[in-house]
Amino acid sequence: MSATFAPDCFGRKPYRDFHPRFLGALAELAVWPAPEQYDELALQVPRPPDVQLPRFVSESREAVRQVGGYEQHVAERCAVPTRPGHWHDLFNMSVWAHFPKLRWALNSLHVDPAVGPKDPRNGRAPAQNSAATFDEAGMLVVSTSGRVLEELRALRFKRAFWELREELLATTRFWIVGHGLLESLLVPHAGLSARSLQLQVPSLPSRAEQSDEFRFELDRLVATRIHGWRKGRTVLDPVPVLAIPGYADNESRAFYEDMRNVRYEPVSRRPLDGT
Repeated sequence: MSATFAPDCFGRKPYRDFHPRFLGALAELAVWPAPEQYDELALQVPRPPDVQLPRFVSESREAVRQVGGYEQHVAERCAVPTRPGHWHDLFNMSVWAHFPKLRWALNSLHVDPAVGPKDPRNGRAPAQNSAATFDEAGMLVVSTSGRVLEELRALRFKRAFWELREELLATTRFWIVGHGLLESLLVPHAGLSARSLQLQVPSLPSRAEQSDEFRFELDRLVATRIHGWRKGRTVLDPVPVLAIPGYADNESRAFYEDMRNVRYEPVSRRPLDGT
């Protein structure tokens, strides 16, 4: 018999930022859905007509072995091996549903034999290491404020999240696209960090009905950037997740003066040319 599915996480950030129809479908579940039911859940999220979602199928280690690995299974069979009753895999489906072009771009890097020389320690090229990190711990930071993004990139987190809090709330949105990070936030702990792509945009959607089109365009832009990782080093800027307004009890200056909550490094990892 399937285990009871009655999570309380979907009423708080970041989970309440999932699409309302997706959240509504989850709220109707009394027991954990089988992996094959994930297809219908994913279809609750609107997507553009030029993108195909993979199917979600119960994991078969033999089937994965036959095609050479997990990512190969996704690419060749257009099917995501999925474990039943597993938060990590449910959140994996959630990210596929909301940002499918992003996820296909990551998959294409993982299975690309010409992506670059492999690290003998893990068999991955540098771009594939970035893809694996972003897949698990990725975040999109989208802002109309160059100043907020500059402070985040410089790792001046107290200034970005507290001193510029009003500006940040008015100009900046955070989307977690790493399904491992979504799982970790079920039981959050100090020091939890995302690896982010940060984008400056001319405007953010002002009405709910504009949000889907904005997400479609964001998905396309980020997928294009991920494909570009083949050409050179990328930077995934760290963001202390619990410092984001609404992600924790962080409505006081004291929170941001506690270095357990705000990692601080004075020197950025960004190359001198700013790429």
